[in-house]
Amino acid sequence: MANYATNIFYASTENEKDLDKVENFLEDTFCDCYLNRSEDSIEGEFSSKWDYPEKEINKMISLLEDKDKIYIRVLTHELCNEYVNFQVFSNGEWSYR
Repeated sequence: MANYATNIFYASTENEKDLDKVENFLEDTFCDCYLNRSEDSIEGEFSSKWDYPEKEINKMISLLEDKDKIYIRVLTHELCNEYVNFQVFSNGEWSYR
């Protein structure tokens, strides 16, 4: 059985279509996704196997219209293996912390 990592997610943008795309993608991709949406942001939590779901999140980014105008942060942790990953997407680029 795989260990599951917890992903704490936040995104904000003024582009409502992009926020819709993020919400729909996360709900369609991660079966245990819990999201809370406001006017210009969305936050929530979902699980992924082992670690940060890089492939899936990059696919979501590729669907967006205004990549340079969205701010995303994802904190991923899997405590059994002492795994932690924190990433921020801003101005169209990822920074790893």
